[in-house]
Amino acid sequence: MARNLIALAIALCPLAAHVACSVGNGDATPLEPREAGTLEASGGAGRDGSSDDDDDDDDPDRVTDAGKDARVDAEAAAPVVIAINEIYVDIDGFGDGAEFVELRAAPGTPVHDLRLRLVNAAGTVRYVVSAGDPGDVVGPTGFWVVGGNQTFRLGVVDRVDRTVGLNDWGLETSRGAVQLLRGADLLDVVGWSTDPDGGAAPPPSSPPTATVEGAVAAVPTIRKTAGQPARSFGRRADAPDTGDNRADFCSMPASPGFAQKPCD
Repeated sequence: MARNLIALAIALCPLAAHVACSVGNGDATPLEPREAGTLEASGGAGRDGSSDDDDDDDDPDRVTDAGKDARVDAEAAAPVVIAINEIYVDIDGFGDGAEFVELRAAPGTPVHDLRLRLVNAAGTVRYVVSAGDPGDVVGPTGFWVVGGNQTFRLGVVDRVDRTVGLNDWGLETSRGAVQLLRGADLLDVVGWSTDPDGGAAPPPSSPPTATVEGAVAAVPTIRKTAGQPARSFGRRADAPDTGDNRADFCSMPASPGFAQKPCD
């Protein structure tokens, strides 16, 4: 009896092995022995027990590439430099419609999220003006002008990109400031006065409170005549931004939307 059982088991072994190792099409797949530690699997352990992820972290080329990518991302996220470039306050009796604020930025810079806060001599925020609508960007000249609809009265070639109604516009002549904001961030501020020794306008009651960088810019004293165009105060051409309005701005022929004129 025992001999018969042994013979039956021997006869069934090849059949069991064939069934266990068969694939879907009925063909047997031979077993291929491999040495331990030679299997390549993502995140699997190597011969020394360390993972592939650990080995990658030690790759100097990989670290260098990651650093380069981080720098590229940081540069792409860097804010675009934009500044107040030129201002005309009405010293000629033309009214608020002739006043303008010119911004300077790289061509293609969006302006829809920029605002101008116009501060008067008492430190009150008189108006808050949007610099543009969604989709508006700085043109190829690098200038963007916000102002009234009567800048033609200045007697110069002019361009206004964002025209503001007279009920929401007007700059203080004797003393005042313009703040340039993106959201709650103050990007630039320019303060001025007809009395250079009179100091800046008081800080507004709500932030941002700065009304000048350094000393106030001087309001021009040359008025428009038959032989003289209107004067604005603008940044000195090709001069660095020193962070001082008095040093950075000078009296010049107005040029809204176009390159600076020489200082008087």
